[in-house]
Amino acid sequence: MRDTSHSLSSDAAPAAALWRPSVVAAWSLVFTPAFGSWLLMHNWRALGQPQAAGRARIWLAASLAMLALQLLAGAINRRVNGDSPLMAWLALAWLLLWLLGAAWPQWIAVRRQYGRRYARRGWNGALGLAVVLGGLCWAGAFLFTTLLLAFT
Repeated sequence: MRDTSHSLSSDAAPAAALWRPSVVAAWSLVFTPAFGSWLLMHNWRALGQPQAAGRARIWLAASLAMLALQLLAGAINRRVNGDSPLMAWLALAWLLLWLLGAAWPQWIAVRRQYGRRYARRGWNGALGLAVVLGGLCWAGAFLFTTLLLAFT
């Protein structure tokens, strides 16, 4: 039986422009799967796939949880003067899981339905937001680590 959970509804181009799924995956190597999940969620909505958008929202929540875990592990490592590579390996495993479970299905669905013929969304706004949120995340991690060191 063929899996149609990611199939798109028509042969016409999507009503709204899309971020190119392969480029979303590439930028997620820099800005984390949380960023990519957010973009994939919006792409699925533009494609009229609310169930797939819901799955992307779950990937987003899980990716944010992974970022929080990384922040906590980094602060604890700093507090105990440790240097465990475990979190780096978990983050890499999460990235690979996300690429296979979230990014790949959208890339396949868009490629099958539209090939390369669809309107593309611009990157300036999304990348600007990623830089700002990344800076806030870094500042939050710095503040959290500083407070942990100061009060423990």
